[in-house]
Amino acid sequence: MKKLSTLSKSLLIALSVLGIGTLAVASGQIPAISGAKTSDAVAIAQSKISLEQAVAIAQKTVKGDLISAEFDQNDYMASGEYEIKLINDGVEHEVKIDASSGKVLKSKQEKIDQDDLAEYNAMRQAQITLTQAMQKATQSVGGKITEAEFDFDNGIPAYEIEIAKGMDINKLIIDSMNGQVVSSQLDDD
Repeated sequence: MKKLSTLSKSLLIALSVLGIGTLAVASGQIPAISGAKTSDAVAIAQSKISLEQAVAIAQKTVKGDLISAEFDQNDYMASGEYEIKLINDGVEHEVKIDASSGKVLKSKQEKIDQDDLAEYNAMRQAQITLTQAMQKATQSVGGKITEAEFDFDNGIPAYEIEIAKGMDINKLIIDSMNGQVVSSQLDDD
């Protein structure tokens, strides 16, 4: 067998490291410099607990109306947690749930302010719930929900839902009065 020179060995090692690094970025294990959305999509796809399951766990922990649910990635690693917010008797309850195990990590509460109370009262006037809007969005796009919340879209009360499908994040606006998909587009934030 022919002996490799020191330069050849160094070049071979450098190319191997470069190849492994490229594979790690492509598989989502290391976030690409282009942004975290791709990594969010990979992380939520790898989580064992869905956002819908996290909501059910939070509602067993705290009784109340669901006002928002969101997946938060832990430092761009392939794990994360869900932040579920519920309101009961003028108090906002925030429940954090591990996306891998479904374990409740933390629960805190605070009294809601006037702006949040006004938005909550507007949401209570809606004809469909946030949970129903999440179901509608999933039927429309497929994939895993990364974020769901009530908001005003151009003055119209609506639900904003983000869904990871493949490497993309889709943002949907669902009319809170009739359940129709008002807008569906790739989120480029």
